[in-house]
Amino acid sequence: MEKITNQTEVNLSFPSNLIIIPRLVVSGLLSNEKVTIEEIENIKLIISEAVNLLILPDSTTIISIKMNLAKIENQIKFKAHIQSQANQEIIKNLSKNGLTIYILNYLCSKFVLKENSQVIEITIEKDLKSENL
Repeated sequence: MEKITNQTEVNLSFPSNLIIIPRLVVSGLLSNEKVTIEEIENIKLIISEAVNLLILPDSTTIISIKMNLAKIENQIKFKAHIQSQANQEIIKNLSKNGLTIYILNYLCSKFVLKENSQVIEITIEKDLKSENL
């Protein structure tokens, strides 16, 4: 069984036109950890691209994100659960975003996208490389 030595959780709700907010929170959350700059930039990219899947141009959607950063033995794990209300146009656009979904699958340790008539949810997990853990 994995031993969690430290864990931080952040919950955010923000309008989709303020995508900078979760990017800043990720920077702050990871800045105290011994994580490479490259890994911080990867997480910011992952969050931005995942949120972009859930928004439409010229519209404001409320996005909710629950981020979790845990030190488990000698590893750091980042998890994010992102969701917004489902909209037929957003669901339709998901099928056009195959490349973005492919890239997110590549960058993440785990990437899951679920949709139903009311909510679209994205779950992301990423095992981070540290500078000196």
